[in-house]
Amino acid sequence: MENPKTSAGFTLIELVVVIIILGILAVIAAPKFINLSTDARISTLKSIQGSMHSIASLVHVKGVIDNTPDTGPDAERAIQTNLGPVDSWYKYPETLGEQGVGYGIAELISLDAKDIQVFAEDRADPNCWSIKVGYEESSCYVQYKEACSSEVPPEILLVSTAC
Repeated sequence: MENPKTSAGFTLIELVVVIIILGILAVIAAPKFINLSTDARISTLKSIQGSMHSIASLVHVKGVIDNTPDTGPDAERAIQTNLGPVDSWYKYPETLGEQGVGYGIAELISLDAKDIQVFAEDRADPNCWSIKVGYEESSCYVQYKEACSSEVPPEILLVSTAC
Protein backbone atom coordinates (compact mmCIF):
# COMPACT_ATOMS: atom_id res chain seq x y z
CA MET A 1 0.00 0.00 0.00
CA GLU A 2 1.17 3.51 -0.81
CA ASN A 3 2.16 5.95 1.90
CA PRO A 4 -0.57 8.64 2.09
CA LYS A 5 1.94 11.36 2.97
CA THR A 6 3.88 10.85 -0.29
CA SER A 7 2.60 13.23 -2.96
CA ALA A 8 2.82 12.35 -6.63
CA GLY A 9 4.51 14.95 -8.82
CA PHE A 10 7.66 15.96 -10.66
CA THR A 11 10.97 16.26 -8.95
CA LEU A 12 13.04 19.40 -9.34
CA ILE A 13 15.49 17.57 -11.61
CA GLU A 14 12.70 16.42 -13.93
CA LEU A 15 11.40 19.99 -14.22
CA VAL A 16 14.90 21.34 -14.96
CA VAL A 17 15.38 18.71 -17.69
CA VAL A 18 12.04 19.62 -19.32
CA ILE A 19 12.89 23.34 -19.21
CA ILE A 20 16.29 22.68 -20.81
CA ILE A 21 14.68 20.60 -23.59
CA LEU A 22 12.10 23.34 -24.25
CA GLY A 23 14.90 25.92 -24.35
CA ILE A 24 16.83 23.89 -26.91
CA LEU A 25 13.71 23.50 -29.08
CA ALA A 26 13.04 27.24 -28.87
CA VAL A 27 16.59 28.06 -29.96
CA ILE A 28 16.25 25.72 -32.95
CA ALA A 29 12.74 26.79 -33.98
CA ALA A 30 12.93 30.57 -33.37
CA PRO A 31 15.10 31.43 -36.40
CA LYS A 32 12.66 29.64 -38.69
CA PHE A 33 9.80 31.83 -37.45
CA ILE A 34 11.91 35.00 -37.53
CA ASN A 35 12.73 34.44 -41.22
CA LEU A 36 9.05 34.30 -42.18
CA SER A 37 8.98 38.04 -42.86
CA THR A 38 12.06 37.74 -45.10
CA ASP A 39 10.48 34.82 -46.95
CA ALA A 40 7.25 36.79 -47.37
CA ARG A 41 9.11 39.80 -48.80
CA ILE A 42 11.08 37.63 -51.24
CA SER A 43 7.86 35.88 -52.32
CA THR A 44 6.25 39.26 -52.94
CA LEU A 45 9.21 40.34 -55.06
CA LYS A 46 9.07 37.08 -57.03
CA SER A 47 5.39 37.75 -57.69
CA ILE A 48 6.20 41.26 -58.94
CA GLN A 49 8.98 39.84 -61.13
CA GLY A 50 6.57 37.29 -62.61
CA SER A 51 3.99 40.00 -63.25
CA MET A 52 6.59 42.11 -65.04
CA HIS A 53 7.59 39.16 -67.26
CA SER A 54 3.94 38.42 -68.13
CA ILE A 55 3.03 42.04 -68.82
CA ALA A 56 6.14 42.62 -70.93
CA SER A 57 5.40 39.48 -72.99
CA LEU A 58 1.74 40.34 -73.53
CA VAL A 59 2.44 43.95 -74.48
CA HIS A 60 5.20 42.80 -76.85
CA VAL A 61 2.90 40.34 -78.62
CA LYS A 62 0.25 43.07 -79.00
CA GLY A 63 2.90 45.46 -80.33
CA VAL A 64 4.07 42.89 -82.90
CA ILE A 65 0.48 42.16 -84.00
CA ASP A 66 -0.28 45.89 -84.33
CA ASN A 67 3.08 46.53 -86.07
CA THR A 68 3.93 49.26 -83.53
CA PRO A 69 7.13 51.17 -84.31
CA ASP A 70 10.13 50.36 -82.10
CA THR A 71 11.13 53.99 -81.55
CA GLY A 72 9.84 57.41 -82.50
CA PRO A 73 7.26 59.80 -81.04
CA ASP A 74 5.39 58.59 -77.96
CA ALA A 75 1.97 58.74 -79.63
CA GLU A 76 3.08 56.39 -82.43
CA ARG A 77 4.59 53.87 -80.00
CA ALA A 78 1.54 53.64 -77.70
CA ILE A 79 0.12 50.12 -77.68
CA GLN A 80 -3.62 50.09 -77.08
CA THR A 81 -4.85 47.64 -74.42
CA ASN A 82 -8.09 47.15 -72.51
CA LEU A 83 -6.50 49.18 -69.67
CA GLY A 84 -5.55 52.04 -71.96
CA PRO A 85 -2.46 52.97 -73.95
CA VAL A 86 0.89 51.49 -72.86
CA ASP A 87 4.01 53.53 -73.61
CA SER A 88 6.41 51.20 -75.39
CA TRP A 89 10.05 51.09 -76.39
CA TYR A 90 10.97 48.40 -78.91
CA LYS A 91 7.41 47.06 -78.43
CA TYR A 92 7.94 46.44 -74.69
CA PRO A 93 6.54 48.59 -71.85
CA GLU A 94 8.59 51.57 -70.77
CA THR A 95 9.48 51.97 -67.10
CA LEU A 96 6.93 54.72 -66.42
CA GLY A 97 4.22 56.23 -68.55
CA GLU A 98 5.51 59.45 -70.05
CA GLN A 99 3.58 62.69 -70.10
CA GLY A 100 0.68 61.14 -68.21
CA VAL A 101 -0.93 59.66 -71.32
CA GLY A 102 0.05 55.99 -71.30
CA TYR A 103 1.06 53.42 -68.75
CA GLY A 104 4.52 52.06 -68.02
CA ILE A 105 5.42 48.80 -66.30
CA ALA A 106 5.27 50.46 -62.85
CA GLU A 107 1.65 51.51 -63.42
CA LEU A 108 0.62 48.13 -64.85
CA ILE A 109 1.76 45.86 -62.01
CA SER A 110 -0.27 45.46 -58.84
CA LEU A 111 1.53 46.94 -55.84
CA ASP A 112 -0.83 46.00 -53.02
CA ALA A 113 1.86 44.72 -50.65
CA LYS A 114 2.71 46.74 -47.57
CA ASP A 115 5.80 48.97 -47.79
CA ILE A 116 6.45 48.36 -51.53
CA GLN A 117 7.91 51.44 -53.21
CA VAL A 118 8.68 52.50 -56.76
CA PHE A 119 12.13 54.08 -56.71
CA ALA A 120 13.25 56.83 -59.09
CA GLU A 121 14.09 55.94 -62.68
CA ASP A 122 17.70 55.37 -63.61
CA ARG A 123 18.31 57.31 -66.82
CA ALA A 124 22.09 56.77 -67.00
CA ASP A 125 21.71 54.92 -70.31
CA PRO A 126 19.64 57.20 -72.59
CA ASN A 127 18.50 54.23 -74.71
CA CYS A 128 17.24 51.95 -71.95
CA TRP A 129 16.05 53.33 -68.67
CA SER A 130 15.44 51.20 -65.61
CA ILE A 131 13.30 51.31 -62.51
CA LYS A 132 13.35 49.51 -59.17
CA VAL A 133 10.29 48.31 -57.26
CA GLY A 134 10.63 46.86 -53.79
CA TYR A 135 11.36 47.37 -50.11
CA GLU A 136 14.91 48.74 -50.13
CA GLU A 137 16.53 50.46 -53.11
CA SER A 138 19.95 48.89 -52.64
CA SER A 139 19.25 45.36 -51.43
CA CYS A 140 15.60 44.25 -51.74
CA TYR A 141 13.97 45.04 -55.08
CA VAL A 142 13.02 43.97 -58.59
CA GLN A 143 14.66 45.99 -61.37
CA TYR A 144 13.05 46.42 -64.78
CA LYS A 145 15.45 47.60 -67.46
CA GLU A 146 13.80 48.58 -70.73
CA ALA A 147 14.57 46.82 -73.98
CA CYS A 148 17.71 48.31 -75.51
CA SER A 149 17.04 47.15 -79.07
CA SER A 150 14.62 44.98 -81.02
CA GLU A 151 16.91 41.99 -80.34
CA VAL A 152 17.34 42.60 -76.59
CA PRO A 153 14.19 42.21 -74.47
CA PRO A 154 13.84 43.96 -71.11
CA GLU A 155 15.89 42.64 -68.20
CA ILE A 156 13.99 41.85 -65.03
CA LEU A 157 16.32 41.24 -62.11
CA LEU A 158 15.47 40.23 -58.53
CA VAL A 159 17.86 41.35 -55.76
CA SER A 160 17.13 40.03 -52.28
CA THR A 161 20.43 40.27 -50.42
CA ALA A 162 18.94 42.00 -47.36
CA CYS A 163 15.18 41.64 -47.34
